[in-house]
Amino acid sequence: MTNLDLSFDPHFERRPALRWWPWVGSQYANSPVRTLVLGESIYEWTKTPREQEIFRTRYARPDALRVTHLNHALQFKRNSRYVRNIERAVLCSAKPTNDHKLAFWSSVAYHNLVLEPLRSLKHRPSQRQFRAGWDEVLDLVNPLAVKQILVYGVGSVDALKEVAAQRQLPCRIEKIPQNINRCYPRAGALSTASGKIQLLFVLHPSRPFSWKPWSAVIQERLSLSVAV
Repeated sequence: MTNLDLSFDPHFERRPALRWWPWVGSQYANSPVRTLVLGESIYEWTKTPREQEIFRTRYARPDALRVTHLNHALQFKRNSRYVRNIERAVLCSAKPTNDHKLAFWSSVAYHNLVLEPLRSLKHRPSQRQFRAGWDEVLDLVNPLAVKQILVYGVGSVDALKEVAAQRQLPCRIEKIPQNINRCYPRAGALSTASGKIQLLFVLHPSRPFSWKPWSAVIQERLSLSVAV
């Protein structure tokens, strides 16, 4: 799999609860500020027994999320809204070039918070699933040396606060008084053994997503520079 750094895989392999391993871009280790982009869920898209077999086989593998991310993010003509919207917001452009898209995804790590598939788009993750996901993420931030996390969706804020409190990690998250697409961003910081991590929660980009105001929030709150 191209554009991928496999050097962190031994850390992932030692974590049996980490069902799917993160995508770590080939330039992630060289990024000035290491960024984790945190998606939410995988939905079961199957309709036939054959599709169910394909789905079960793919998502039984630790590289399943990487394959999905490659198929959606790095196939630039594919109109996957959650991918294309976040690219517009991060890259400050309605039509980012393929070179800029590739540079962005090569410079970040991408992971999903919920580590089990949801049955359909009608289902939402539970707080239990969010807490389990944050438990895994907080065990990944040190080996990955994460300095900032961009989170899709605001529904897991309380779960992170609970997990951080259980681990006695200072965590501050506040609502930004700016209503965008009927959603208020959340921003803050988490203190870990390896340092402070900046946090930004945005509207899930699969929803109706006005990229310009979200771009302004991302540029103000995070340090994201993409070199081509």
